[in-house]
Amino acid sequence: MNFTPTISQLKMLASLRGNLWMVHEGRAVELALSALELSERTSKERHTDEELSEYYTLRPASVIDGNGIAHIEARGAMLMDCQPIYERVGMTIRYSTLISETENAVSQGAKGILYKINSPGGSVSGNIEASELVANLTIPTVSFCEGLACSAAYKFASGTDSIVASKSALMGNIGTILSWADWSKFQEKWGIEMKAITSEGADLKSTFHLMPNEEQIQFLQESINKSGEAFKAHVIAGRTKAGADLSDEVFRAGWYSGEDAGNLGLIDAIGTHKDAYDQLLALTQKIPFDIGNTFNKTNP
Repeated sequence: MNFTPTISQLKMLASLRGNLWMVHEGRAVELALSALELSERTSKERHTDEELSEYYTLRPASVIDGNGIAHIEARGAMLMDCQPIYERVGMTIRYSTLISETENAVSQGAKGILYKINSPGGSVSGNIEASELVANLTIPTVSFCEGLACSAAYKFASGTDSIVASKSALMGNIGTILSWADWSKFQEKWGIEMKAITSEGADLKSTFHLMPNEEQIQFLQESINKSGEAFKAHVIAGRTKAGADLSDEVFRAGWYSGEDAGNLGLIDAIGTHKDAYDQLLALTQKIPFDIGNTFNKTNP
């Protein structure tokens, strides 16, 4: 079967270049291929949720239950923007969606918010605003993490009052990354030499138009360091607020699961989605609650 991607699909695929922010590069490839697969399955006609649900686990919209608990799901790559259909089928989540659903929950009188997270991470753009919003909420919040809660996703979760993770969930990968391909040997082999003319004094303008020189690499390193330090400070503030004893080991940007994640201070308890819900419900009612497999003795 022949398939020609649309301009919007090519733009989404191109945005992955230089942004391998996921724990494994294969996750970025998986996202790209899933987007193309979705296009093959759908046509110009509008498909119903029932039809899409035969192929994808659809992301549920936020809801406030009878106990006043808001449920918000963050699944897939966290991005500043994407086609709404990618979010609908659970491949990505827009920061604007997380922000609007959080703000709506607060304005509608939610007593607490339970974030269900399964994400390998995402872009820096948009993450700052979303993470700061959650960290500054005045109502109780709990993150339940399953599958992955790494990089940008962990930063988002670290702003909540408590983090509960399934036994096999991978947590952490704290830090920022910028990557690109070095084509210089290929160009040399084929006799290609890239050129660029910039306005006088604009020494950084040609960054990534040409292979970065030492000065440009230093500029990029300083930028990445600044983002990384902001990430680290956010995590420290959030986990300190939660009463966690955070190990410096986590800032090597590894990812951990189970008791390792707990002993390093990345999570507060190993448990189920129901455990996380019951803990949040107790927080909204200001009553003691012990999941059982906890790593911090102080309550947020």
